[in-house]
Amino acid sequence: MQSRAFDWVVMALLVAIWGSGFAFLKVATQHIDPLWTSAIRTGVATLTLAAAMLLQGQRPPPLRHPAWRTYLFLGAVGMAIPLGFFAFASQRTPSAVVAICNGASPIFTGLLAHMFLAGDRLTVRKTLGIAVGFAGLTTLVAPRLVEGASVEAMALAAALFGAFLYAIANVATRTAPYVTPTVGAFLMCAWAFVTALGLAVAFEPPPAWPIPAPSLIAVLTLGAISTGLSNIGYVFLVQRRGPLFMSMSIYLAPCIATGLGMAALGERPGWPAFVALGLILVGVGLATMSPRRVPAT
Repeated sequence: MQSRAFDWVVMALLVAIWGSGFAFLKVATQHIDPLWTSAIRTGVATLTLAAAMLLQGQRPPPLRHPAWRTYLFLGAVGMAIPLGFFAFASQRTPSAVVAICNGASPIFTGLLAHMFLAGDRLTVRKTLGIAVGFAGLTTLVAPRLVEGASVEAMALAAALFGAFLYAIANVATRTAPYVTPTVGAFLMCAWAFVTALGLAVAFEPPPAWPIPAPSLIAVLTLGAISTGLSNIGYVFLVQRRGPLFMSMSIYLAPCIATGLGMAALGERPGWPAFVALGLILVGVGLATMSPRRVPAT
């Protein structure tokens, strides 16, 4: 049985992976339409997770197992459709705006968990943590928006709806029939691929071939790592710690991206970045850490 410290290690890995996801998505959608981006990345993710299952000696449950039906819903509503919405938004609005919209997911998750999960009710502390974390995220990305970037209403609505669908998936994953995290991630991505491919064939022309190398590398990376391997950690954390704990990683991802920019690119962010970092860390701590119990005397 892993310790709670291990959960934070998994979250840190997810944050590092997802922190670069919007940059890769921006590159991928330069030459691949949104629905095809979703189809390709979920297809690559399914193959990656199938290989991971083989290496771990695992296999999917029998077709009559209820997990197939639950993960059909999770793959379609919680992955394929929101991935398409975020790809659509990334084509039409700055990545900073998309990051803010994605930051609404913990808010939606907290509200849905409060309504549908008896063991994950909102408290004053959790609500304050969500609010402080969102304030930190907004503080971090706001300087990127003062340069006159335009925001399309449809792109904004698409990103917000995608965040809402992610929240539904976070809560539904908590109640799903138990399978191992690798098998759960495989089932989710497999159904997401079926859904995304059907939508892409129905509504968009296939991407022109050959796909330029930057977009091709970006979508393959998104599929193998951001959508494939990271979903093992996603299912693991939701099963162990609940949807709100996992969703708070969204607030930490921009912090990782900022830190990588300082270390690798020599960027020197201004004081709002450090204020944002403090707010985000306080918010995540308030929303996820259990209060210490005083032993009875």
